[in-house]
Amino acid sequence: MKLRLSVLSAFALIFWQSSAEAAGPAVSSSARLVSFDDLQKRLGKADLRLLDVRPKADYDRVHIQGAVWVDAKEVEKHAAKPGSLTDRTAWETWINPLGIGPETEVVIYEGGRQLDAARLWWLLSYLGVEKVGLINGNFPLWLSQSRPTSDEASSVSPRPFQVKFRAERHATREDVKGILKGDGKARIVDARTEGEHSGVEKRSKRAGHIPTSCHLEWNTLVDKDGRFLDEAALRAKLDAIGIKPGEAVVTHCQGGGRASVDAFVFERLGFPTRNYYLGWSDWGNAEDTPVESGKGSGAKR
Repeated sequence: MKLRLSVLSAFALIFWQSSAEAAGPAVSSSARLVSFDDLQKRLGKADLRLLDVRPKADYDRVHIQGAVWVDAKEVEKHAAKPGSLTDRTAWETWINPLGIGPETEVVIYEGGRQLDAARLWWLLSYLGVEKVGLINGNFPLWLSQSRPTSDEASSVSPRPFQVKFRAERHATREDVKGILKGDGKARIVDARTEGEHSGVEKRSKRAGHIPTSCHLEWNTLVDKDGRFLDEAALRAKLDAIGIKPGEAVVTHCQGGGRASVDAFVFERLGFPTRNYYLGWSDWGNAEDTPVESGKGSGAKR
């Protein structure tokens, strides 16, 4: 039995390493990007948990073979509740039916440009799931390549999962205030639209951006087929807004999802990264937070 587990563990390690190598060099262990070919080789393995975050009707119609449906909108709604990001009991109740254990490799996919998938990636890693990644490409692309699909719902046996919040992955309003006061060195990165960043588009009591923040809109990092840009193109974008290799960053948007796409990219490229998950829904509705409007400070330093 020990030999069998050792072989499975070795295979899993090779899977994660080969996936990372196929997608690009020098990536973070927290931000795995899995190629279609590598995923297809792993379908049906007991230690793989494939999660589909598309609408339920789309999942019921057809999905990747073995995928389990997750209600992405319910997850988004739950994470936005006051105090939710420190409510261990609630998250354990939510995650247990997914059957995730210490040896499970979790891979997430969607039908668009990684928005819902990245949110779930960040939340699962924040809850303490060690091996969680995204597929480099969306379901329509998978389908167009005639890869394995099914219209039969997949079921898994629930498993108790002990949530261990990884505080180093999350930033709060007070953390960001501290950065502005000079208590910690980090670049604040705004993943929202240009209109939201400049203050033209208002989605909270106040409009604009956090002082000193850079603007890096999430959907400029992923193509229409859900594939992330290559490393050279991504690093060029970061250089254009003055972010230096290895700098600590804090990403934010309105409510966590778009910032998670940015966070995934930064982590893959080796940047120490935190997600100010509540973002502008928190900062823009507070009375004691500084706000600027206009283009912002995305220029090189």
